Amino acid sequence: MDKNKNLPNLSKQISKVIGKLKRDSKKIQDMDMNGSYEPRKDPSLYEQRWDALAHKPLYITKSWHRSFVRLLEMVQKVFDAENVEYDINQIEDKLDKFIANIVLENKIYNLEMINEFVEQLKEADKIIYFFRLIDFDYEQKINLGSNIVIISGKEILDDIPEFLNQKAEESPKIKNIIQKDDILLGVSVNATGRSDKGYYHALDVATRVNNLINFLNGFNHKPSQVLELNKHVVEEDGFYQFMYKSEHFATKQTPGTLKGGWSSSSAINPDQRSNADMNFDKRWLKLIPAIINEASDLSPLQKQCARAIDWIGDGIVNSNQTKQFLQIMISLETMIEQDPDRLESKLKKDNLWKDNLPVSIEKQFVSIVNLLCYKGVEEKQLKENDKAIKSAYDLRSRISHDGEILTEDATHLLDVWYGLAYTIISRIMFSSDWDNVYDLWKAANIQ
Repeated sequence: MDKNKNLPNLSKQISKVIGKLKRDSKKIQDMDMNGSYEPRKDPSLYEQRWDALAHKPLYITKSWHRSFVRLLEMVQKVFDAENVEYDINQIEDKLDKFIANIVLENKIYNLEMINEFVEQLKEADKIIYFFRLIDFDYEQKINLGSNIVIISGKEILDDIPEFLNQKAEESPKIKNIIQKDDILLGVSVNATGRSDKGYYHALDVATRVNNLINFLNGFNHKPSQVLELNKHVVEEDGFYQFMYKSEHFATKQTPGTLKGGWSSSSAINPDQRSNADMNFDKRWLKLIPAIINEASDLSPLQKQCARAIDWIGDGIVNSNQTKQFLQIMISLETMIEQDPDRLESKLKKDNLWKDNLPVSIEKQFVSIVNLLCYKGVEEKQLKENDKAIKSAYDLRSRISHDGEILTEDATHLLDVWYGLAYTIISRIMFSSDWDNVYDLWKAANIQ
């Protein structure tokens, strides 16, 4: 059955809403011209707008407003069914302007014209928000797919009017928001009109991009950081603009200043470590957009890896050694462990069950780490590796359940387990051998 068969015809619904607004507004205008209308005393009036170009008012009744809200709900229903990417605030602004313009200018409209407008609605307007990226070695402009860019301040300053490039604070030491030596991380998202939703979505993506960069660089570097700018710096339709969205953004951190401590081990002076950069395995570059967006062409297991990457990268950027170790272990568990009872049930259903199969959480963990990281290793060494894995797993349990804290330098421990996590994630991300964790377990344990 065609799932779109019973969806509303948006063009016809928009035409009805236009007709209602014309009738409602004309009725009130006629009363106003006769001198018998007082807007403040009209309980049916939702709002009165004045259009400067048309030099006349537009009267919005409460009844029409309810019709408009229902229309928006229909648009959402249709666009969701058709898998259209949209922002409802943007849709609301465009639809409101389209309808109001027809009524104010008394334009002739028909279903063909409205059909064209509906198709245009399906193409979301984009806006790029920029954030400062610090402790990152920049070589050249980098596009990570179509929605993410890393660029220097020097490369965009020529397109920004000097009088706009001013910070919000009074008498700042450095008056310009963007400096030539800045590194900027830009994220393209759907424009959301009056809402801050688009900005916060862009900030979330920028944070995840930074976590991914730090995951790929590992623990032995100074973690790069994402900072919000003093104002919103955006690029829309080829033009750079500065925006205020709320008073919240009038007090952003000064460029180059980072509040709070660094994520580092006690054995490493963060100021002596090299910055994060893009000099990692280049195969990752093609995967970065899919990882950040958890694209539909990633397998369920690869999507779990994408979340693990973000979790480990966040640990590198923001956490102490105890939390960093815990985040690595939890990330591995989300990728390679299953509920033992459910695993046993699946195996019995598939006629694969044997009493000696490793279905406990710890044994699942060991068997899959051995498959992905220690395949071909001699039995004696494998037993030593198994002990180390079990020891680390016990430590993870004591941290989680007993609140144990790593009091000694754990640099070596982090290096070992980061290396294992990187190997496991790389094997899964660059392979299509396993669709899910069940497939992975079978590869490790069913001969």
